[in-house]
Amino acid sequence: MNDLDPEDAIFLVDAFLDECKVDQHGHTESGSKQSTKIVWLDEDKDGQPHPKRCRAGEKRKRNSTTVSSASATTPSCDPSTSTTDTVTIENFDSLIQDVRDLLGSGGAEKPLPSHWRNRQTSSLENWTVMRPFMVNNMLSSEKLKEGVCHHCGHKAAVVMCRDCLPRSLYCTACDLSTHEALVLHNRASMVEGFFRHLPPSTFVQQHEGGKFSYHEKDCMLPIVTPCCDCSTGKTSFSKGKPVILIGMNGRYNLFLPSVNCSCGKTLPVTISDLVESGYWPATVNFETLYMVDLFTTYEDLKITAPGMSRQAFVSMLECRTKLFRRSGKICGDTLQRAFLEWAYAKFEVDKLSQVQHFQCPACTPSMLAVSVDGNRKLYRFKSQPGPDGFFDGVFLANDAEVSSFVDHIHGTTGHNPGKGRCGLGQWTAEGVEVAVCRHGVLLKALNMFRGEIFAYPLYLQKQLASQTVQFFCSDVVCKYWPYLQRVVDHCPEMKDLLNMRPFLSIMHAKAHSWMCEVIMTLNEGAGTTIGEEVEQVNSFLSRAAICSKYMSKAIRTDMLTIQASGWNKRKAENLERTLAKRYVKTVQKIAEATKDLENLTAELSLQQDSPAVGATIQNDLQRTIEGLYLGIKQRKFQLYRQSGGNKRRHQLRKKIAVEKKALEVAINDHNASVGEVEKLPPPNELLAVDNYSWPWECHGDMERKKNVFDKVMMLTRLKEEEVIVVREVKQHMEYMSNVAGLIEDFTFQLTEDTDGKCSTEGLMEKGREGLLCVLKRRLCEVEAQLATARTTYKSIFGLQTLSLHDFSEEEDLEYTSSTDEELE
Repeated sequence: MNDLDPEDAIFLVDAFLDECKVDQHGHTESGSKQSTKIVWLDEDKDGQPHPKRCRAGEKRKRNSTTVSSASATTPSCDPSTSTTDTVTIENFDSLIQDVRDLLGSGGAEKPLPSHWRNRQTSSLENWTVMRPFMVNNMLSSEKLKEGVCHHCGHKAAVVMCRDCLPRSLYCTACDLSTHEALVLHNRASMVEGFFRHLPPSTFVQQHEGGKFSYHEKDCMLPIVTPCCDCSTGKTSFSKGKPVILIGMNGRYNLFLPSVNCSCGKTLPVTISDLVESGYWPATVNFETLYMVDLFTTYEDLKITAPGMSRQAFVSMLECRTKLFRRSGKICGDTLQRAFLEWAYAKFEVDKLSQVQHFQCPACTPSMLAVSVDGNRKLYRFKSQPGPDGFFDGVFLANDAEVSSFVDHIHGTTGHNPGKGRCGLGQWTAEGVEVAVCRHGVLLKALNMFRGEIFAYPLYLQKQLASQTVQFFCSDVVCKYWPYLQRVVDHCPEMKDLLNMRPFLSIMHAKAHSWMCEVIMTLNEGAGTTIGEEVEQVNSFLSRAAICSKYMSKAIRTDMLTIQASGWNKRKAENLERTLAKRYVKTVQKIAEATKDLENLTAELSLQQDSPAVGATIQNDLQRTIEGLYLGIKQRKFQLYRQSGGNKRRHQLRKKIAVEKKALEVAINDHNASVGEVEKLPPPNELLAVDNYSWPWECHGDMERKKNVFDKVMMLTRLKEEEVIVVREVKQHMEYMSNVAGLIEDFTFQLTEDTDGKCSTEGLMEKGREGLLCVLKRRLCEVEAQLATARTTYKSIFGLQTLSLHDFSEEEDLEYTSSTDEELE
C-alpha cells in the first residue's frame, strides 16, 4: 500500500465506497413491487441527487430508496420539460401524508435505528479506510518541492513561503526582494534536504559551485508610511531603534523604521502611526508592540474559556515562537497591562457609539424580574489593598461605596456590623453578589467581605430600582423581605423598594416550609419565571474564579468586567432567537396544559370555570392541618427519591418528626372544638390514608384538589408568560430602534458641529472623523441586527409583527385568573 500512487489509492477508495452503497441499498433496489412515490430531489450539475441530511430514522431512508428504484424504472426525459413538476403536483397529497408520517409516529411499530447513527458508522468506516492514505499524505507534504522559482521563472527554488500561496516557491534573489517588506511571513529553506524554518532576519545566499549559506539582515517593522508636508518628496526607510513585536505567531525581533524624505526631513514614527498600522504599544516609548489581533483573540478566549490563565496563553505564544525558529521570551505582566489599556480604550469607544454593555434590550425600560444571589467561589487570596482598576464601578460596585452603604444601614437600624464578619481581614473578598435579569444578562455585582448579609442584596436592589423592576427574586426572600420592611421603617427614603414584589425561586422553594412555598411562589403576573437565572451565570463566573483568585484587586475587577461584558454581548446577539424559542414553547405548553385540564375536569365531572373541588370555608386551623398533612406526605415521597445520602435523609426525617408533633397538636385543638362526627384520627392513622376526605370538604380529597389547582395555576402562568414574551419582543424591537435613532442623531450633531463642542471635547479632529466612521459602522450593525430580529419574529408571529408597535404600554402587567379568557 505504501508503493501505491495517491491518485490510484483515491480511485480505489471511491470504488470501495460505491460498493458499500450498493450493498447498503441492494435490498431495496431488488424489490420492484413497492409503490412508487415521487419526491422532489435536489440534483447537482451532473444530474446526481444530493445526499439527504435528516434525522427522521430509517423510514426516510426507505422512502429515498423507493424513489431511486422508481427513477430507475422511469423512462428518461429531457430535463427542460415540465413532466417532473406535473407529477409532483399530482402527488402533492401523498407527499403531505409522507411528511406527516415522518413528523409523528402513527402506529405501534418498533422504533427503527437512527439515520444519524448510520451516518456516524459510515463516516467511521470511511476514515478507517482513509487513515493509511492520510498518513501517507502527511509524509508526502514533508517532501521537498522541486521546481523553479514561481516569480522569476528560471532559477531553482530554494525557499518556500506558506503565506504566499499559491506562488510559494522562491529563489534566493526573489525571496530577499519580496520578503524584505513581508517580514511576518513564515518561510522555510530547502537547501539541507528538509524544510528548515527561517526567522525574518535570516536569508539564504547562493555561492559559486551551488553552495548555500545562511546570513542575517535587519528587518524593519511594517507600518503605514508617514506623510510629509511637501508634495513632491519621496520617502525612504532606514534602520531605527530595535522593537519587539508580539502576535499570534509569537515574538518577532525587528527594528523600528526611520522614515527619510527627499526634502531632507526625518519623519518620526509616532504612536498614531503604530495604532493605525494595527499595533498597540506596551509602553509610551513603544519598545514592545502587540498586534491588535492578539488582543481580540485573547479577549475571545477569556470569554469562551474563562478558566484559561494568562500564563497558559503566554506559554502558547512562546511555543509558536520556537516553532518558527525565532527566539525571545514574552513578559506576561506587560501583555496583561497592555491588554487592559486596549480594553479600556475600546470600552470608551463603545460608550461613544451608544453601546450599553450591562443593559438587557428586552428588559428596557420595564424589567419583569431581577434575580440576586451570591457566588462564594469568586474569592481572592491576596488581602492587601491596591489601586482601583479601569472598570471600577462599571460592573463590580466600588468597594468603598458599598462599605459606606452597609455601615449606614447597620448604624441606622442598630445592627452589630461585626456580627456577620468572617475573620479579621478587611480586604479579603469572600465572593461576589450578582444581579441578573430573567434572560441571564448581568446587570450589577459587588464584592462580599462579610458573607451573604442582607445589606448586599439591598444595595443591588437600590441600584436597580430605577429600571421599574416588578419582582425581586432571591433564595431567602422570605427572610429578606421582613428585613427590608424593618430597614424602610428606619430609612423612609427607601420606601420605593417596597414597590417590588418578593419572589422565591422555584428550586429553593422546595426546601422551605409548605406555607412559605405557597405564599412566596404564587405571584400573579410573573409568568413562568423561575428565579434561578443567576445560577446559569454563576456557572460561567465560577470558571473565571480559577484565575481571578490569584489576581490583584484592580486586575481582578477589570478581567471580571471584560468577561461579564462578553457574556452579555453573546446574550444580546442571540436574544431574538431566545425569545422566539420561548414564545413557541410557551404556545405549545398552553395547548398541552389546556388539554390536560379538560381531561382532568372531565374525569372529575367538574366545570372548567370552577376548578376548585367544591366550595370550602376554612379557618386557619383547618388550613394549618391541610398544610402539615401535605408537607409530611411530600417529604416522605422525597425521602428515598430525591435524597442521595444519609445526611439529607436525616434532615428530612427531623423535619417530618417536627411537623408530626405540630400536626398532632393541631388535630387535638380541632377535635376539642368539634363534634364526634367531625373529629380527625391521630396523625399516624391520618397519614396512612392516601386519599383522605376532610370533614369540612364538600366533596373530593386533598390530592385531587391540589392536582386540579396545579393544572389551573400552570395554565394561568403560561398565559401570563405568553403576554410577557410578546411585551419583551416589543421592548427589544423598540430598544434597537431607539439605539439606531440615537446613533443617527449623534452622527448628525457631529457632522453639523464644526466648532467641536458636541460632547467630544477631548477628541482631536482626526478622532472626530474616526468617530463618525465608527458610528456609521455601528448603525449598520444595529440595522442588520434589527432586520434579523424582525425576520425571526415574523416567523413566529406572522402578520402580528406589523401591529407590534400598537401594543399599549399602559396595560397592566398583573393578570388574575378572571382574565384568562382575554389572554387566550
